[in-house]
Amino acid sequence: MATAVQPWGMSRLALYTNTVELPYTRTELDTATQTTRYFDAVGQPVEMGGHGTSNSTSTSTSTGADGGGAQPPAPADSDSYPDTSSD
Repeated sequence: MATAVQPWGMSRLALYTNTVELPYTRTELDTATQTTRYFDAVGQPVEMGGHGTSNSTSTSTSTGADGGGAQPPAPADSDSYPDTSSD
């Protein structure tokens, strides 16, 4: 009989070390503004602060620095043969 082996990925799992207790217990959608409203355990609104939606957590990536765009440069070499060549 074969012995069960633990999958490799299971040995890589760990608990989240920096979790945070959030100050709200309930959320609802404000139909007038289409934003989420947060409430504490006794039903009082909780201010979640200005977290914004345009804050970046990493360096932005840029494309086009290689001369791409509407007319990208020709490839330096090619792995294919023209249709007129025999294989």
